[in-house]
Amino acid sequence: MKRLTGTLLLAFTLTRCSTVPAPPPAPEVKIPKQDRQAALNKIQNWDVSGKIAVQTPKDSGSASVDWAQNHSNFNISLMGPLGSGGMKLSGHPGNVTLVTADGKSYTASSPEQLLAEKWGFHLPVSNLKYWIRGLPAPGSVADTRFDAYGRLSELSQQGWRVRYLVYGRINGIDLPTKIFANSSALNVKMMIYNWKVS
Repeated sequence: MKRLTGTLLLAFTLTRCSTVPAPPPAPEVKIPKQDRQAALNKIQNWDVSGKIAVQTPKDSGSASVDWAQNHSNFNISLMGPLGSGGMKLSGHPGNVTLVTADGKSYTASSPEQLLAEKWGFHLPVSNLKYWIRGLPAPGSVADTRFDAYGRLSELSQQGWRVRYLVYGRINGIDLPTKIFANSSALNVKMMIYNWKVS
């Protein structure tokens, strides 16, 4: 447990490498929120790259992140500076695998179960599939706020508060490029430098 926790935290080691600038802020076009959310729900395949920073009560750090989603299948890779301390989380509902930088592999029925058992924290990866697009996750109550242009600006769901600070225009639709999320145990900040949707 301690070894894996150290590996995961190493994956979030702060890097001073140069970063790619995020997409320019989205033009301020007012679209009804129902229409925006319908368009976002249609996006089922994407690749994003950026940086993620995680802070716990005892540790903090950041890593590069690459996330490929193909309907229910996903591959999320985290990498520290100069390729150090990487980890990969991949799978689909019912079968998820975590591979650490030293080649150790762990499996579980859900990403939440896997990270809770091996890391000791709850990170709602299944919800992130929706939150990253600026949508509340289905199946549970969500308190939502929208900006003047119909974009989700704040979300509270399942003990998490998610704030959307910046949107970028990608293929004619506004997608989040700067997201802050926090629970009682974790603070997560994500900057998305590149969105590819199909």
